[in-house]
Amino acid sequence: MGKAFVAKLAKEGARNPEALAAWIGRQKHGRKAFQQLAAAGRDNAQEQRDIMSRVRPSGRLSRDLTGFSDRELGRTLSELTPAESAKVAAEMDRRDTAARLPGARPDLIGLSDAELGQRAGSATGPELAAIAEEADRRQKVGEVFPGGTLAGDLSGVDEATLGWALRYAQPDEAARIAGEMDRRHPPTPVPAAAGAGTVAGQLADRAAMDELLGSDADGWGHLASDRPDPRDGMSATERWLADRDEEAQAARGAYTRAQVRDMYREHVYAQYMAAEDALRGVLLSRDANRQGIDPVMLFTGPAHVAFARASEELKRWWQTNPRTTLAEYEEQVTGQRSAAGNTARKSRDDQQNRL
Repeated sequence: MGKAFVAKLAKEGARNPEALAAWIGRQKHGRKAFQQLAAAGRDNAQEQRDIMSRVRPSGRLSRDLTGFSDRELGRTLSELTPAESAKVAAEMDRRDTAARLPGARPDLIGLSDAELGQRAGSATGPELAAIAEEADRRQKVGEVFPGGTLAGDLSGVDEATLGWALRYAQPDEAARIAGEMDRRHPPTPVPAAAGAGTVAGQLADRAAMDELLGSDADGWGHLASDRPDPRDGMSATERWLADRDEEAQAARGAYTRAQVRDMYREHVYAQYMAAEDALRGVLLSRDANRQGIDPVMLFTGPAHVAFARASEELKRWWQTNPRTTLAEYEEQVTGQRSAAGNTARKSRDDQQNRL
């Protein structure tokens, strides 16, 4: 009879509950049938002990659970600690994941290593290949998830296996795998900013970002290598003139007017922030401060207006950090001189000479 029945008899006051249970069993099933049940019970108990000795050798859960069948792992759960049960559950979850993958063989995934080996002994062709693939899956799972959890040290696991293991990982485990991949392939450091406070620095920053993002159109030039050279038949002088005209056109067309204006606003704000930091906010004259003038407006527009509203500290700061009007900015971006730029420079120089 079962342990629960023996315990019930003991609770009811039986002096020898095991003997009483045996007597009741013989009376209920007959002597021969009861002996058969007892033998089966002893066999089941021995099988359970054998399974536990393999799944939990020396009282500790095996580090590799992939070699046990679903049935064997299921029979151990009642005798495991909560932490051990969680590791077994994680292994079962990985098997469920594997069974849902395209082309998976659930009938092989749930077998023990011994049962898988028995099948391999008589298998041929596609069946043998499927068994080999399942054996390889177990080897990888055992390597990356020893004892049912992600390995503490992933440095020795090859990248292909790490990528493969992501499908079986919990969110925190996936984050650790991603961290290991980042450690092996650190991102290219972003170049130090040259600074938008100057036109040259701003353009250098944009060029650096273009290079980092791979957006340089010149890199696609080889795709048009089969086109005829439009300068075929030109003399050296004609080629030089054509190159110069092309460079001028490219400079003018590199940015639209809207883009230049957006870049200029970025430049003005960067220069304003630099002055604000260097001069600790002392940018406006007393009169301009009383009038509530926005100090950002000092960095754009006509020079005579800006100098009339600027503090003495800002005027001196401009001597080493020249303010730039939109006309001057367009010149520096395109490389093309303009009458408006000349006027702006003369006005600024006149104001500086009065200091």
